[in-house]
Amino acid sequence: MQRPLNRALAVAAALALAATTAAQAQVGLTSTTATVTLNATKSSTLTVTPTASTATLASITDNSNVNNFTNVALTTSWNLTSGTSVRLIGWFGTPASALANGAALIPSANVEGGINGGGFTAFTGAAVGGVGVANGTLQLFSQPVAAANYFSNRTDQLNLRLNLVGFPNTTAGLYTGTLNVAAVVQ
Repeated sequence: MQRPLNRALAVAAALALAATTAAQAQVGLTSTTATVTLNATKSSTLTVTPTASTATLASITDNSNVNNFTNVALTTSWNLTSGTSVRLIGWFGTPASALANGAALIPSANVEGGINGGGFTAFTGAAVGGVGVANGTLQLFSQPVAAANYFSNRTDQLNLRLNLVGFPNTTAGLYTGTLNVAAVVQ
């Protein structure tokens, strides 16, 4: 009985020695190199942020163009990959009634806008780059862009006024309207 046990131990020892030799023979063995491609995308962004959501005019003066609203600062920010210009567009959805006081209407042709104290122009243009509506739009600025400034921003003072020179006298009351402002890359 001793013999079979000795034989089993000898076989086990031989197998352990063989496994150790095989493992030692594999030390330093290297697989082929595998690669993993990493793709990460940052979408282009274009935003317009006003400092105030309301511009006010305390008292309308008939037959005058000195009906100035409070200024609103607008910050336009962009992070682009292409394009030649960023344009800021303002428009009234319904040009015939940019401001309304019940049935009393002031059309967009009598609302004027400008940037940073420059001249005033009426909101009577066509849409720009698909932004705005016919006869109720004004391009407020066009900023050239190229690779050097695809990531940038600017802050402008939006100046607004009612030009009521030659316009019929307005009805007393509160006139309200919504000026839409958006940027577009061209």
